[in-house]
Amino acid sequence: MAKIASFKGILYNQKKIANPSRVVAPPYDVITPEEQEKLYSRSPYNIVRLILSREPEPYESAARLFDEWQREGILTRDEKPAIYFLTQSYAYKGEKERKGFMAVTRIEDFSSGAIRPHEATLAAPKEDRLRLMLACNANLSPIFALYNEPRQMINRLLAEHVQGKPADVEVKEDKGGSCRLWRITDAELIRMAEREMEPQPLLIADGHHRYEAAMNYRERMRQQTPNFNGREAFNYVMMVFANMKDEGVTILPTHRLVRSFAPIGFRELEESLMRYFYIEPYPKNPEGQRSFLRALQSGRKKHRLIGAAFKRDPRYLILRLKNKRFMQRLAGDLSAPLQELDVSVLHRLILDHILGIKPEDQVKEGAITYSQDEEKVLQMLDKEDYMAAFILNPTQPEEILAVTAAGEKMPQKTTYFYPKLIDGLVMNRLDPVEEIAEN
Repeated sequence: MAKIASFKGILYNQKKIANPSRVVAPPYDVITPEEQEKLYSRSPYNIVRLILSREPEPYESAARLFDEWQREGILTRDEKPAIYFLTQSYAYKGEKERKGFMAVTRIEDFSSGAIRPHEATLAAPKEDRLRLMLACNANLSPIFALYNEPRQMINRLLAEHVQGKPADVEVKEDKGGSCRLWRITDAELIRMAEREMEPQPLLIADGHHRYEAAMNYRERMRQQTPNFNGREAFNYVMMVFANMKDEGVTILPTHRLVRSFAPIGFRELEESLMRYFYIEPYPKNPEGQRSFLRALQSGRKKHRLIGAAFKRDPRYLILRLKNKRFMQRLAGDLSAPLQELDVSVLHRLILDHILGIKPEDQVKEGAITYSQDEEKVLQMLDKEDYMAAFILNPTQPEEILAVTAAGEKMPQKTTYFYPKLIDGLVMNRLDPVEEIAEN
């Protein structure tokens, strides 16, 4: 399944970059224009200048800077292959810590089942990331992948190995979190990680576009290398691997604000909802909102629940599906695991069947606004030009695995893995004549 290997990472030289917190950034696809400006002004060496350049020729600019920073010693490449153990501390309903490690993994076609996507991709972002890879010949950002190993042997042994040792890199995040990274070159530990990961299928959590760009980059390079043997660096991609069983792996729900739908009378809407759902109402006041959100969260393990609020309805509603056969009838083209997801019930039964928003209209720009902040969503419904809000519980890792095992992908914006990885800790040069050594 997963063929991982150590690699010679490229890191910021802390003899020249005294504060590594000033040169790291979030992944490119969550950086707003305001954040881009802030990161640009933070340091002339911030990784944003590579992953999300604002220059007129962004790919050429990124390649030029990447080469310059290596020549000037701002970035230095490790002499020995390593894997990189990292911990990311953050606050979400208490203090948490997510463990993981960084290595390269052999690129596999999705048909093999060794690496599984859970979201659909778009052509433009894939082309964008491919052009950046072709210009820089490097993985500038890691892909985030999950594996499922209940014993947590890798995390345990790597954590024991670094216990009491100062981190090689430590950065603070703007939102208060921190990340520590240790370089591990111990041959036996690396072999252990490779051995334990080999039977594991990998689930791409974040970085679908970058992974497919890496697949396309591999094909381009193979065409230029007639006698390739499969061990060349371009056959591999840099990833961070986190164990689903780690308590620090947090998946946030992504809530929906619907801007408009065809006019429907209050009584007609009520009858349509009651045909398919048991309804539990709460008054639209501060105490009612708190009770509504508490009930939605506490009931998620017993029933499939969706929270709803409509513009002129003085109530918050918890909707519980009466019978899963409704979804079998309305969404028979979906696999059973996909039919059972709350987000599928929302999009197929409520948005499409009841409100009349067809799937092709749901994905139009501006039709639906997404947010992980349920209180903000409910506030926006009251104050802005939206017709309905829907509050979801988080999708569980086991549900994601069941969907991907059936060969299907989840609806757009189903998952939000928190916190996002940090870019700028380690990069990976893709030397066309260099081979990766698997044990």
